Amino acid sequence: MAFVRVPGNEIPEGAEEHWLEGRGGIKVRVLTAPARAPQRGSVIVAPGRTEFIEKYFEVIGELQQRGFAVLCIDWRGQGLSGREVENSVKGHFVSFDDPVNDLATAMKVFADKLPRPHIGLAHSMGGAILLRAMQTRRVELDAAAFSAPMWGIASLNKFAKRYASFMTSVGAGGMFAPSVDTRWKREPFKNNPVTSDQERHARCQDLISQEPRLALAGPTLGWVAAAGGVIDSIAQPSALAHLRVPILVATAAQEELVDNASHDRVVAALPDAVHIVVPDSKHEILMERDEARAQFWAAFDSLAARVAPAHA
Repeated sequence: MAFVRVPGNEIPEGAEEHWLEGRGGIKVRVLTAPARAPQRGSVIVAPGRTEFIEKYFEVIGELQQRGFAVLCIDWRGQGLSGREVENSVKGHFVSFDDPVNDLATAMKVFADKLPRPHIGLAHSMGGAILLRAMQTRRVELDAAAFSAPMWGIASLNKFAKRYASFMTSVGAGGMFAPSVDTRWKREPFKNNPVTSDQERHARCQDLISQEPRLALAGPTLGWVAAAGGVIDSIAQPSALAHLRVPILVATAAQEELVDNASHDRVVAALPDAVHIVVPDSKHEILMERDEARAQFWAAFDSLAARVAPAHA
């Protein structure tokens, strides 16, 4: 078992590590874990940029106790999955279609471990990947919950998108984007933009310190161009009208990273969506203090009950 261990971050019961090969021969790491209560279905966990399977152990355990089997993935280019650029701390995608296809492959390969109904649980960048997967029908879900989804980026304006696309077109997509961190360093808790829970923040930093291969710094120009492309594709008129499954969108009121206005636009385009705002939450709602997390879990449970009723 190759999961990274730190005190207080227990490996989910029955968890297994698997490896797939994606486009370009990239090795992609996947976790599966069985339900630990009467079986209600499966949850597909789609982490955000810089994140990794071990960061979601607590969440996975909570899902298991709710009666769900779980699949979680290290996207190509982060976690312990393979990289497409030589510098392993560069956050890089050639296209968001690659992680979409990796996820679709994982769900097919491990279908026998993932009883239906299937519910998506996606955070930040994972929200862009999962919605794109649903939009293009490469992943068929029965419901989906999105935590602070990256359907817009606060710092990504039209000029930045055009610049990143041009630089990528001339072969510079593997360069770091301007003004981003070019190396990982332990993030101080004070003034961090992702969580007000000091213990959960430290746990994530401890995991990376324990296994430096988990470290990721800023994105490349190629990633920025790819992100702009997937955001634009989601925003096309009628692009989401066929998604008639129940969807939950949770917005962090103290958001600094993604564009919260994009949540309103996407929710308006979805036929069956519930939108909540978590008042005291920074970006990482699932890594927040218990009071904020409880608001998300209550909404998730209501969503799940529509497609996966609890056993009497």
